[in-house]
Amino acid sequence: MLNLSHQNIPVVIIGGGIHGVSIAQRLIRDFARHQIFGTEAVKYLAILDRYPHPLTAWQRKTQKQGMKFLRSPAVHHVGMDALGIVEHARIHQRTNELSPPYSQPSTSLFLDFCHQEIEQQRISSFYYQFDVAELRWDKGSGRYPFRIISQRNEGFRARCVILAVGSDDCPFVPPEFVRWRNRFPERVLHSGDFDLQDFGQRRGHAPHSKETRKVVIIGGGLTAGTLGKSLVEQGAQVVSILRSPLKIQQFDFQPSWLGPKTIEAFNNEPDWEKRWEAIQQARGEGSVTPDIAETLEQYAATNKKFQHCIGAEVLEIDKTSRLNQLQVTTTQRTIDAVDTIILATGYRFNLRKYAFLSNLIEQHDVTTVSGLPVLDEKLQLTPVESLFGSGVIAQLQLGPAAGNIAGAALAYDRFQESVMRAITVL
Repeated sequence: MLNLSHQNIPVVIIGGGIHGVSIAQRLIRDFARHQIFGTEAVKYLAILDRYPHPLTAWQRKTQKQGMKFLRSPAVHHVGMDALGIVEHARIHQRTNELSPPYSQPSTSLFLDFCHQEIEQQRISSFYYQFDVAELRWDKGSGRYPFRIISQRNEGFRARCVILAVGSDDCPFVPPEFVRWRNRFPERVLHSGDFDLQDFGQRRGHAPHSKETRKVVIIGGGLTAGTLGKSLVEQGAQVVSILRSPLKIQQFDFQPSWLGPKTIEAFNNEPDWEKRWEAIQQARGEGSVTPDIAETLEQYAATNKKFQHCIGAEVLEIDKTSRLNQLQVTTTQRTIDAVDTIILATGYRFNLRKYAFLSNLIEQHDVTTVSGLPVLDEKLQLTPVESLFGSGVIAQLQLGPAAGNIAGAALAYDRFQESVMRAITVL
């Protein structure tokens, strides 16, 4: 593997998750198709991530939440062949891990297929554990205007940079819960900080312990539903606090957002604030899939260990007389002897929360709307040239589908021509 220090790298992807890997695959394909760089392509592309291996953050997140199946259908994955994961399941006799009605793959099948694709495309040859501390852009400084510096103060230059960062650094904590989270940091957790496996292994809380743990989950989206199901299966008692009854739908937005007609109408809206509002309306406050909803309804009807508390608001969280337990007072009832409160309240992407971009944003006056950057139609962060965005960062151009698995292909279609043009003139 090439040492990046003091190198000039034409294309750099910051983020080694699903979007980063998907875009890298497409770039490698186009390098070969257009005979760019030949066998030395490893010197011309770098994927940077804080973790040692691709998809580490995604794998940890699904394991921590007890997620067994993806919400996305089988045709959406990191490979180039739409039915690639279906064929992979058939070859390895794992078709039982494709869940109806849209053959949603199990998380383990999806990860194994991703690793196969990563190995076949030699993605690891382009992957570097490199925790970015700062991204600089010096217009007019030559063919490699970007300077990328790590937390270890190692640096190199790049011609094009693609931001494929997610929302994991932007957890949303409702304002009314901030003081309780600060007061009880080990008991009031955002879902991104909660680890199902660690919870089950805590001393005195083994799966077969006679002591029943009580968990309060705030939120009604798929994360809340998945955690509720997983915790009951682990033997915990769960109280789910919802603003309104569960919203049940197969996908987290209407599939029409993946089609040109809806996107064209969205892009014809000149007001960026209205685009942001359309994204919020499309996603709503969260929904659960029919299978999760059915399981939760069965638990609520037959299992005393699961209860819905619909329309309630939390008024107070305080200690009980018993060590390390909390009392939750709501507008409907008081919940005693609570072990953990999980805020399954989602994420709100904010470009300014990424420290490595802060100087660039201020120096070049990058415009943001509710935390999202204003990109041009090629997904370039104006006015910075050859800095492109994929994933949630591209929502103001691609709509609510931007951050999903399918969003990587949508993003690449937008900036492919610009990126290829930039590197072929080197």
